[in-house]
Amino acid sequence: MSTLFEKAPKIALYQDRNKPVCIHFFQISLRRLVYNICFIQTGSLLPVNFINIAVKTMKQEYAKDHLANGVRVITAPMPSTRSITVMVMVSAGSRYESRNINGLSHFMEHMFFKGAKRYPDAMAVASAIDSVGGVFNAFTSEEKVAYFVKLSSGKKEIAYDLLSDMLLNSKFDKDEIDRERGVIIEEIRMYNDDPMSRVQIDFKERFYGDCPLGWDVAGPEENITTVTRDDFINFRDRHYQTDSCVISVAGDITHEENMAICERFFTFEGGGDPAPKAAPYTPSSGSRSYLSPKETEQAHFVLGFPIPGDEHEDQPTLKTMNNILGGTMSSRLFHQVRERRGLAYYIRSSRCAFTDTGALKISAGVNVNKLGDAIKCVMDEARKAVESGFTEEELIRGQENIKGRTDLSLEDSMSVAGLYASQETLHSKIKTAEELSDEISAVTLDDLQRVASKYINPDNVKLTVLGPYKEITPFDEALN
Repeated sequence: MSTLFEKAPKIALYQDRNKPVCIHFFQISLRRLVYNICFIQTGSLLPVNFINIAVKTMKQEYAKDHLANGVRVITAPMPSTRSITVMVMVSAGSRYESRNINGLSHFMEHMFFKGAKRYPDAMAVASAIDSVGGVFNAFTSEEKVAYFVKLSSGKKEIAYDLLSDMLLNSKFDKDEIDRERGVIIEEIRMYNDDPMSRVQIDFKERFYGDCPLGWDVAGPEENITTVTRDDFINFRDRHYQTDSCVISVAGDITHEENMAICERFFTFEGGGDPAPKAAPYTPSSGSRSYLSPKETEQAHFVLGFPIPGDEHEDQPTLKTMNNILGGTMSSRLFHQVRERRGLAYYIRSSRCAFTDTGALKISAGVNVNKLGDAIKCVMDEARKAVESGFTEEELIRGQENIKGRTDLSLEDSMSVAGLYASQETLHSKIKTAEELSDEISAVTLDDLQRVASKYINPDNVKLTVLGPYKEITPFDEALN
């Protein structure tokens, strides 16, 4: 077996149960991802299962399978690490909420840690992980919720036991819900008091409009005070279904071992109604610019342009263009706004992409007396991108930066588990690191020019400003 990976096609399969399995192998060099790929997609006529193989340190693989109840399971063995991350991701973020329960997904994320059957309260949950030096947490976004534990691989079953108990047996105790209302409200107020966070919330609301994508993930305080235990139970029963859950495990484990442990712990009941899908996004109209008056020592702004969903063919080019514009300290915006003009401490661009829509955003915190200058400078750079394009040097630097950051992220089991879980949860398929890298490598200068002209359109820009001002008009005019 030690020579298995020296020979094509770099795979071995044992016949097992009737479970279709797709398996990818790729080799990683020290400098950048250089892969040897093997892809197998079996149909119903060839029942196979992944074999436990001795893998060299510099090899990495993932396997995808299903439990008997239909829950999808992904394994990414990382033999060189002594840790393991177990992550459960669910298609149940704030995009799946109605206005009267906006914030429930995030509230529920908190409540899953408040006690279940085998770990009866929050102290039992925390003590179980703290006692073995592990870490645990969760996050809620618009389209997904994730719960994860990272610990020493020798204690791996604690992670499965804890997460499965939370998701299958949480009590949603009324007294605990009432206590946690205060915690959630203080979290909301914390972000509202932080100008950098608040301006992003305001921008999202104005950019996407009055719909789930535009609402704050944490919800309004009035909802937090009024949601009931029945709301929690109903939302869990509707959205935490076998077809909406993905278990992604990365680290010191084999696929066979992961499948066996998952089958033992994650005994979801299958066969119910499919989890509901989120409603498609419909673009909204509204004013181009919005002011959030606040007495601050620094002005904050976000401006953005609409872009398509995450699977659109232009996304690799958008990723590259975003990196060149404002993704690094050598980017155009960082150099022009901060280094040359000293207008801002932070200045960045970002690509926010959901499954069917998104935004190319530019954010900055600037001197309150120079906000108009900063907005003009940003728009000048945007127009230069459209009119003059980019250089070969910028293209190469942007591509290598993206691929290099991908290399670094693949060294951490938590990042690997999250990468695979997100792709499978949102798109029901996984792109390997090689495929992602190849997409970026394929971007050309012509692609950058075409995409810049297509999406950086001043007619579609939206601006949100937070600061000690009374009128938005001067800053709206700066967009011109």
